Amino acid sequence: MSEKTAFQKIIEEHLMKTFSDGRMALRLDWVWGHEITTPNAILDMKARGCDVVFDPNKIKTMIDHVNPANDTASATQGKIIREWSGKHDIEFLDVGRNGICHAIIPEKGWIFPGQIGIMGDSHTCTHGAFCSFTIGVGTTDLENGIISGLWICPPQKVIRVNFNGKLPANVFSKDLILSLINKIGVKGATNAVLEFGGTVIDEMSMEGRMTIANMAIEAGATSGMMMIDRRTLEYLWPAVVKKYNKEISFDQALADLQRFNSDEGAAYDQVIEINVSDMVPVITNNYSPGDVVNVSELIGKKIDQVYIGSCTNGRIEDLRIAAGIFSQLGGKVADNVRCIIVPATRHIYERALKEGLLETFIKTGCFVSGPTCGACLGMSCGILAPGEVCVSTTNRNFPGRMGEGGMVHLSSPAVAALSAIKGKISEPTIEMCDRAREDNQVIGLSEKEAVRSTDWKEKVFEEPDYGSLLELTDEKRHKDFSGKVFYLPFANIDTDQIIPAKYLTETKKSAFGKHCLEAVQASSIDRSQIYVSQVIVAGENFGSGSSREHAVWALESAGIKCVVAPSFARIFETNMFTNGLLCITLSKEIIDSLFSEKPKELLIDWEKGIVKWNAENSAKFEISEYQKDLIRSGGSVGMMLNLASELQIEKKQLTK
Repeated sequence: MSEKTAFQKIIEEHLMKTFSDGRMALRLDWVWGHEITTPNAILDMKARGCDVVFDPNKIKTMIDHVNPANDTASATQGKIIREWSGKHDIEFLDVGRNGICHAIIPEKGWIFPGQIGIMGDSHTCTHGAFCSFTIGVGTTDLENGIISGLWICPPQKVIRVNFNGKLPANVFSKDLILSLINKIGVKGATNAVLEFGGTVIDEMSMEGRMTIANMAIEAGATSGMMMIDRRTLEYLWPAVVKKYNKEISFDQALADLQRFNSDEGAAYDQVIEINVSDMVPVITNNYSPGDVVNVSELIGKKIDQVYIGSCTNGRIEDLRIAAGIFSQLGGKVADNVRCIIVPATRHIYERALKEGLLETFIKTGCFVSGPTCGACLGMSCGILAPGEVCVSTTNRNFPGRMGEGGMVHLSSPAVAALSAIKGKISEPTIEMCDRAREDNQVIGLSEKEAVRSTDWKEKVFEEPDYGSLLELTDEKRHKDFSGKVFYLPFANIDTDQIIPAKYLTETKKSAFGKHCLEAVQASSIDRSQIYVSQVIVAGENFGSGSSREHAVWALESAGIKCVVAPSFARIFETNMFTNGLLCITLSKEIIDSLFSEKPKELLIDWEKGIVKWNAENSAKFEISEYQKDLIRSGGSVGMMLNLASELQIEKKQLTK
């Protein structure tokens, strides 16, 4: 038997069907939901008459993005997911008992090695740190997962990244992942799983590993992944004991779960070797997670805000490092700076309180918040004013991400903490960080007492009748994608630019169109023309960033049925076809020609894969039979119900 990667092993255990283009229907172990992307799925299920769940024990929901609600719209989102979770006997973490999803999911033991889970949130890749395959998806794919317990995965490459050498004390996991993104680019791992390893990862805490896996998406990856070792099991141990529900030794459990690790001789599509010994602290510059420079290049730049928290760096280890920097300096947050500290979960907040970290922050002049995603995506609790500059431990620095007209520099907690005291971007010394790391060792391993599973008892349930649900679907959607063209001559148009986060509390899809592309700051475009156009021609990597399907709804509500570009972000392209819309990938040379000629209309034959303009010009493009079936079906819901029905019939026949 040939050696396999962890990804291949997990796929084999979950594969239900393979499509002609290599896409795989996978059985899900988990579906997670929060109040931003799940309510729209709930409303759509109700509208279709398909308000069912495949297994209430494998679905977990929570409030985390705007916590607590800050207006009527966000309160309405919370009400929708709260009442729906109660209706279906789904475990729900409400305000006061919750946390940022990608911190609280492993904390509750809701992920194990070898499992697959999805969520309507692009940073779901975080949980690959536990040798699992976890994926951020759009709202419709989330809806399909809730109903059927299935997800369709495109073929994936596996890229191995080895971090080796001696890690300098002032270089952290955040520096490693930012350096990698800078090296391979924001689309360097598109349609790939990044498998992280090497001696540095072996010695790293689970908090550090989750930070790295969390930002795999910023390199375009479908997920990040790491191997299970003793440290992984130490973190999960309380939940592991509960899961096995019998006496099992630590070594027995480890041997059982390590079967999912990549084999020593496994073949990879690419191997990247990175020596960390000479690394220095880094920070992002401008408006891309891939635009990374040494902190020394920005030293002295005036700042207005520091933000320490998020699903990337809001864990106890991050707070200890920041508090260690504050304690050593013995000063106050600079008068011109506000510093916001956000422990990622209630449990992390409690640990920080017990250890005296919160007292350090408060005495230093910080504002300490309960867990929330708010400022990270510009929704609440720390939004920037135009022209303000923030050093942040979050994961994205897109234009307008933390507030319209604001600039976000991504860094480690150590850089952020020192910058807060100095009032300008600053670089912590090796000696300073050595002392902060020593403080961590005195307190003890951060994995201890990490997991806090609940007393939730599994519910008895009846599987939905997918054949009956299939009869309810009647999709009538777009079949003609020809039309007038709106030209958007920019690369890396991200989902925050397509629809700013401040509008994500809308629950009606039709409401997004009037705000479509309003965050694209360019005098060269006449945004009003989008409303009389049906096709967008744009630069490469269109739709990068968040998994939010709101971007697709905004385009469709504005009248756009098709986007033509040299390349697309994976989740955005999936979301377009999932909604029965069309993405056309053409070479950069052809796109440049279209920008030069600017034909008013494109004629598109999606069945034959031909686009024509100006009578004599044409180009061929490819979409798979699977994608064509999505267009014919008007989207993925009907297709997934059909697949679930087929599998249900096969299962019944096997049990006869």
